[in-house]
Amino acid sequence: MTPVATPAEPPSIALPMAATLPNRAPEAWARQDARERQVYNVSRPTLTPMPASMTGTAPQAAVILVPGGGFQFLAMDNEGYDVASRLAPLGVRVFILKYRTQPVGDGIDAYKAAIKATFQRGEGAAMRAQMIPLAIADTQAAIRMVRAHAGEWHVDPARIGVLGFSAGAMAVLGALQANAPDARPDFAGLVYGPTQADSVPASAPPLFAAIAADDRFFGQQDFSLISNWRKSGAKIEFHLFSGGGHGFASQPNGTTSDLWFTEYAAWLKASGYN
Repeated sequence: MTPVATPAEPPSIALPMAATLPNRAPEAWARQDARERQVYNVSRPTLTPMPASMTGTAPQAAVILVPGGGFQFLAMDNEGYDVASRLAPLGVRVFILKYRTQPVGDGIDAYKAAIKATFQRGEGAAMRAQMIPLAIADTQAAIRMVRAHAGEWHVDPARIGVLGFSAGAMAVLGALQANAPDARPDFAGLVYGPTQADSVPASAPPLFAAIAADDRFFGQQDFSLISNWRKSGAKIEFHLFSGGGHGFASQPNGTTSDLWFTEYAAWLKASGYN
């Protein structure tokens, strides 16, 4: 893990917050490897319209990307910019949500220590649990923002979707279960996220879900979410890949999980979202 300068990002829109997140440390970026930049100490949520997807004036469906990172960071390349670059040519408006993350202290050494505590020693569950409601609230704020600006951004207000990865998938599921009418997506996707849940919202929207059987975080969950979604009468597309681990969004590893985006794109087309 090495520090990197804050990159030049496309213009973003600040999202409203019902409650603030005290954090004296500034937002900063790190690089895990050549393909993966992460942002941490995010204390102010933003929504970024991806310029390549915002051309033309015909109303199109929108997909809000919600990256993961254990609520400590956001995987901005793997689950943000790289996925956005693949979505834009499909004819959807693409947005990236930068939601609030756990304060981890100032500087790369503090960040590395926090990551080690979480992913090597399994510490900090209580703190992460406190972050989940904020991530859900930020996801809801993003949906409201896109819906409120649908005319300006040439978005079909009846086709606004969310696609979450890992912790981002948890935030998406929380927003779905909250079932707030003004923050309810019209379709949703969970990629290597929860597959176990008893609660299905009334009039649940179409759901796409994909996970690898050897996922280190969610692989031991049952499939009650999938079963209950189906029993509710809502549409669902579910892919259980035999291998692929966790975090395969934009990093092919020679397993069938490499096909997840192809399947998602086919689902979007078959469902009339592009």
